[in-house]
Amino acid sequence: MCKQRPSWAFGLNVIALFSAGLAFGQMPGADSAERMVGGLWEYTGLVSSAGNDMPLTGVFLFKDGIFLQQAIFEGEPFDEQGAMAHAGPYTSESDSVHLIAEQTISISPDQAPSLSFRQNTEHDLSVSRSGDRLTLVFGSGTVQEFKYIGPGKGEVYALQDGALAFVDGYFILVQGDAEGSVSGYGSFDKDGENLQLKVKRWAEADDTRTVNRRDAEMRATFDGHTLTLADGRSFTVAPRRAQ
Repeated sequence: MCKQRPSWAFGLNVIALFSAGLAFGQMPGADSAERMVGGLWEYTGLVSSAGNDMPLTGVFLFKDGIFLQQAIFEGEPFDEQGAMAHAGPYTSESDSVHLIAEQTISISPDQAPSLSFRQNTEHDLSVSRSGDRLTLVFGSGTVQEFKYIGPGKGEVYALQDGALAFVDGYFILVQGDAEGSVSGYGSFDKDGENLQLKVKRWAEADDTRTVNRRDAEMRATFDGHTLTLADGRSFTVAPRRAQ
């Protein structure tokens, strides 16, 4: 399978989260779209604006006015596949969703530099749902399809440059800036502050290297304030700003 590249396929020039101090509560909007999109979703397909089918593995969470997304495109060699990760606030109206795109993390291992980071764009997309299936159509024409995992029961935390979620037995990490990024998702087991992360997909990039991981296990700790990986890297929860 040929290499897949994420920067234009996502249909956004997107996101981050709360660097400007946005609050976590659900923003004003109609309940109908929120009922359609709310929860944790797994990708079943992505078709680019050019009509290209681009298989990928990843998740999209909509919860209380915040969304997180992480995915790696399918293909071999796996280390050369593109990845993307996003997090930010959203509002919903009728059958549409408006994303506040404060941060975009896009990784293309075959490009130099491999990491693309952008901020401060906004996007409108149409929403349709049939049972446990969800379709998002972006203004660019990109179509993303999903199946339902769960209602998003759990917590979402703002980070200094991203977000962290523990919902429905899954973790989602989105963290990065122009200097480097770390993102991933999967299930987890928790024993007090100790976590065993069962990584489904994981992507890292900086100015010297890119790393893709799949179906791996990682140890970590989380005390409600700091997520610390076994290699010593840590990600600190940012203060929430009152609404």
